[in-house]
Amino acid sequence: MAKKKPQESEEVTELKSSQEQQTQSPSPESVQYGEDVFSDVKPLSDVAFFITTPTGKVFKGKTKYVGLHSNNLMLLETPNASPKELAVFFQRGYPIKACVISEAGGGARIYFKSKVEYVIDAGDSSLVLISLPMATQVASGLRESARLELALDGIWDPNSHKWNCQVRDISSHGCLVVLDRDLAKHRVGDVISLRIEDKGGDESVSSEVLDAVVRNVKTTGRYNKIGVRFEENSLEPVANLIDNLHFCRMSQKFTL
Repeated sequence: MAKKKPQESEEVTELKSSQEQQTQSPSPESVQYGEDVFSDVKPLSDVAFFITTPTGKVFKGKTKYVGLHSNNLMLLETPNASPKELAVFFQRGYPIKACVISEAGGGARIYFKSKVEYVIDAGDSSLVLISLPMATQVASGLRESARLELALDGIWDPNSHKWNCQVRDISSHGCLVVLDRDLAKHRVGDVISLRIEDKGGDESVSSEVLDAVVRNVKTTGRYNKIGVRFEENSLEPVANLIDNLHFCRMSQKFTL
């Protein structure tokens, strides 16, 4: 029986499709200056890319966006690659085509072309510097509705473990939950429960218990950042919660 070829990641597939479509003239609304777009992209957003050598060899990979340098450069984490691959493909001047999945708002996809400039060797903390693109092509977000950035307290699994967590952003369909990395070990597809609270005022305000499904998990040095999608039975309570949010000018954040 023939073996199936391994599937490419969704981001790389979309990136290849986008590059094929670039022979057509994009709509004016989709083209934005690189400096404007990337100033709003959060660090550690996902990046899918491929680098092509002058002889036509291609290296495909995924990494994380770090930020901008004042000398019109972008900083990326060095992807998982062998020393030989780094030496062959990450040469100054080699073209790179990439797609950044923005963590903010609706999860827009930002396509661009650039060139490798420098590789800063720092062991496991190495960085790749590429030129800041003059123009980018921005596609509509991956999420059904845009996320509203906030920072509210929450209780993860309120009927059992009652772990403290924080809700960093929310939409009518999902949210990002941040909690200590040692508390919960969840995988994509797990069903969880969550209660959102606001303890900043004179009285504590809390939502109903919300049911959700884990869609992605990212681990940092201290936290698990878990993206969840609300279950059907929780959509109405979430909509009511969002309607009741108001912006506090004193604290410069949304509260219940």
